[in-house]
Amino acid sequence: MTVNPAGAVGTVPPPPPTGPAPRRRTGPPGVRTTPRGLALRLATDPAAAGRARRTAAGALRRWGVPDTTADDIVLMVDELVTNAIEHAEGPVWLRLWLRRGRWVICQVGDGCREAPRPRPSGPDAENGRGLLLVAALADAFGTRPTATGKVIWFRRRVRDGRIPAPRTTSPIDY
Repeated sequence: MTVNPAGAVGTVPPPPPTGPAPRRRTGPPGVRTTPRGLALRLATDPAAAGRARRTAAGALRRWGVPDTTADDIVLMVDELVTNAIEHAEGPVWLRLWLRRGRWVICQVGDGCREAPRPRPSGPDAENGRGLLLVAALADAFGTRPTATGKVIWFRRRVRDGRIPAPRTTSPIDY
């Protein structure tokens, strides 16, 4: 609001915004989605594994991934996110996308530079088999260092033919 010398009050429009337009969020903070991908920042507490499972399952369902394959992918996501939360440090994140309608690629990143390695476990052990499980279910998997830690990834074929593109995007299921 401005006042001129005659005492009249006028309004001045705000200056035009600079920079890119703000992005519209389609889900809770920390989740970015596209019709063929998602990126999720995760807290470093055990409940984050459940959030990763639910978010991944919802995306796979929207992409039309067959249920049996989606179950395997969600299990692998759970194993990698749980390992990152339990054994690593720093921020944990998940990226999942459908590539060329045939492959689902998953990346889980954390702030620890040490590469994960399978641990020997006895037949009665309650843990220690997660990486072996991922190796058995994935078509390919590996790890690579980053500037801030590491990324462990896997690739899984979802079907021989292409999955048709979704017509609309729906809100994230939680």
